[in-house]
Amino acid sequence: MSKLFAVTGQNNIRNAGRRAVDTEILLRESQTQPRDSERYMDAVARMNYLHARYRKAGKILDADLLHTLGDGALEILHIIDKEEWRELSDVEKCAVGIFHRNLGEDLEIPFTPLKSFKSGWQDGSHFVTELIEWTKGYEKEVAKPTATGDQYVRVYVDSATNKMGKRVTAFIRRVVGSDLDDTMRTSLCIEAPGPFIYALLFAIRNTRKILLRFLMLPRPEFLAYHSVASVPNAEGLYNFSHGGFQPWYVRPSLWSTWSPGAALLRMFGARKPGSKGDRYKPTGYDLKTIGPPPQEGKGSEEMRAAVEFMKGRGTGECPFSGMKQRKDSDLAKG
Repeated sequence: MSKLFAVTGQNNIRNAGRRAVDTEILLRESQTQPRDSERYMDAVARMNYLHARYRKAGKILDADLLHTLGDGALEILHIIDKEEWRELSDVEKCAVGIFHRNLGEDLEIPFTPLKSFKSGWQDGSHFVTELIEWTKGYEKEVAKPTATGDQYVRVYVDSATNKMGKRVTAFIRRVVGSDLDDTMRTSLCIEAPGPFIYALLFAIRNTRKILLRFLMLPRPEFLAYHSVASVPNAEGLYNFSHGGFQPWYVRPSLWSTWSPGAALLRMFGARKPGSKGDRYKPTGYDLKTIGPPPQEGKGSEEMRAAVEFMKGRGTGECPFSGMKQRKDSDLAKG
């Protein structure tokens, strides 16, 4: 995939900030909205449109997209089991599988490489287990050290810390490397954390787990965390509240400008929301037009057709219910 970013001109410092935020927004919208909602369908249709030209040209392979889907599922399980105060239950893991099965279908990703594609999966847990197993095998097969992989890390990691000095950049690279296995670290030409950083991160993570489990009360509804805005603003657009070094789609406000997190980021060189006028689009984003400048605002007809198709396919049934019915029928016959 890093080769694709290089070919399309998206793998450079000028475009990296916006590309990362646009991708994050589309993923968050698809992950947090009901499958039968307009926002979910718009997010999925937008991703399909942005991928379509590269899939048609053979620059994005079906296996690449299946790997991306599997990597998303893997990271959910890995991060929660590793970082949070409890691991996911079997029911929650099954839900992760059902979600990624539905999302993959909506993104038109073939599941043919998976072992049980022909026979079918028993449930979400069965599906996500096979998907993750295939994803790890695919990484070992294709993830080799390349110049574009090294460039990817330099654009998205090194450029964010280039004003903080080489030592900070080296430290951050090793922190990032701590969340990767040997295959991906080698592929991205990124360093292993080493015993000191590993011990430091281990202590921080386990201290956080203890604090969350024994000292943190459940949040009331009005303090609940929302990864995307729940309602549009006065312009009919959605603002993004997840701050970064470039405040794309962040509306200037007292909190977005002077919150502890925002102030800390600016100490390290982050832009203030609303700086440079409309450069970072503080009015918000539109799911029907979001994307790289060459594709911005294009694809309305293709998206409309995709949304109409999704509306007509139905969403209420479990994707694995047919498999269960077939098994029950076979048992009855036997």
